[in-house]
This record gives sequence, structure tokens and C-alpha cells, in this order.
Amino acid sequence: MIHRIALLLALSFALAAQDEGINWLDSYPDALKLAKEQRKPLFVEFRCEA
Repeated sequence: MIHRIALLLALSFALAAQDEGINWLDSYPDALKLAKEQRKPLFVEFRCEA
């Protein structure tokens, strides 16, 4: 049941983000500064391509 709720929340956030248009930042220091200024959480994605 918890997994279904988490999936629904993730999907709803993804759809809401598409509507607003996200301005992705590629500089961690800049993103961290902006998150602190706006008092918002920071989403960090790590990728590794072999």
C-alpha cells in the first residue's frame, strides 16, 4: 500500500513539474544557494555511465 502511495505522489509531482516548466541547474553550488534562498528542498541526481 505504501509503495502505491509513493508512486502516486511521485507521478503527481512529475506532472506538476512539467506544467510549471523546470529550470534545471547544472551547478551544485548555484543550486544549493538558490534552494537556501527560497527555503526549498534540493533534488540532486547522480548518474554513472559505464
